[in-house]
Amino acid sequence: MSSLSRRSFLKKSSALAIGATLIPASALGLDNNVAASERITMGLIGSGDHGAGWNMDRMFENPIQQVIAVCDVDEGRMLGAKTRAEKHYYEKLGNDYKGCTAFVDFRDLINRKDVDAVCIATPDHWHTLIAVMAMKAGKDVICEKPTLTIEEGKILVDVQKKTQRVFQTASENRSEAKYQYMVNCARNGVLGEVQNIKVLLPGGNTADRSITKEEQANWEPADPPKWLNYDLWLGPAPVKPYIQSRTHYNWRWNFDYSGGVLTDWGAHLINIAQWANNSDDTGPVEVQGTGEFPDFNAVWNTASTFKINCRYASGVTMEIWSEVPGIKLEGTKGWLLMRGWRADVRASDDSLLGLTFEGDKNLGRPECTGGAGGEHIDFTNCVKSRKPTYYTAESGHRTHTIGHIANVSMLLGGAKLTWDPQAEKFTGERADEANKHFCVSRPQREPWTFAKIDSWINVG
Repeated sequence: MSSLSRRSFLKKSSALAIGATLIPASALGLDNNVAASERITMGLIGSGDHGAGWNMDRMFENPIQQVIAVCDVDEGRMLGAKTRAEKHYYEKLGNDYKGCTAFVDFRDLINRKDVDAVCIATPDHWHTLIAVMAMKAGKDVICEKPTLTIEEGKILVDVQKKTQRVFQTASENRSEAKYQYMVNCARNGVLGEVQNIKVLLPGGNTADRSITKEEQANWEPADPPKWLNYDLWLGPAPVKPYIQSRTHYNWRWNFDYSGGVLTDWGAHLINIAQWANNSDDTGPVEVQGTGEFPDFNAVWNTASTFKINCRYASGVTMEIWSEVPGIKLEGTKGWLLMRGWRADVRASDDSLLGLTFEGDKNLGRPECTGGAGGEHIDFTNCVKSRKPTYYTAESGHRTHTIGHIANVSMLLGGAKLTWDPQAEKFTGERADEANKHFCVSRPQREPWTFAKIDSWINVG
């Protein structure tokens, strides 16, 4: 070997040896970390309170997920989420973490080739449009509930089936042991034949309280703040003047962006009712509801109080009303009640409490039960296995549909409406009027339409 080639060999060998010593333990799956090759790289779209709070914290707790990109139209929230992600992962992974990229436009994040999956925590009117683009671009999706309209839900389900991407409707309740217990009792005959389900939800917006002077000031039109891309925040929604109390968080109480408490809280508790009733892929055949609404042109215009009656083809009835969060399952052999958000389960007889369900009788998923963030654990498990999640696009859509048809009934003056869950349309009296309702379908503002999605995709 010549001296030159020998020197080259030794130089290369030394470089390799040095490089080997610098490989961080986290990249190899040591120090209680998952190896880098096994992590699911996540993009967070919507970094507000629930996005950068609840969802990001759950992803931090789950070693299989690694947040590498964030997106928000609010510059402060976007940069705040980026800073939180980088601080967490640099402390946990060291040099193995390459930083977090921040975006204003969700399309730029979705088109990142190194993003495996996205978590969507935007206002409701953006959920389906972003989720559909992500799935078409080859990303798996965990998306906050609910859909904005019934038609959007149908599109979401159709795209998920065609693309075969893993989709999780983000609700941690299916991993909560107390809800699972109630469902297991109902589905395993402990309560006999389930006859009636009561779903209690909190009231919404301001009809039941006084508005403070500070809140009243925030109800006036103003110039959008410089740190907010208001046009992109509106997206497919109609153009209206910026009003502070109609944007962050409080968009829930305006029909342009959401369906109020019935779709917001209902997406959690009505879903537990659907699960207990074994009707995840269908819905009621009849709905009638009454509610109190503010002036429809008000900043908040969704129902503040409501009373809904539904009937399924099986004869099971469901009552939904505004009071406190809760659910009651009533059967021929007794009832179970949870009054309060994740409160203790009560029963008509103590013999209905403390039962265990093994094997196929346990409809929950033990691997994601018992702690916060079960929806993210279930999601990542399914990304690995390619099996359906515990709250699929179909199941979420069917739950959201109940909130939408209830809103239609209330907004049509308490009309008793017939719903065909197979055809997914109203039939019978007032069907034409009901099927044209904005809770069923509505136009999207250009260019933020489903027709444009394919032209946005450029994964590279």
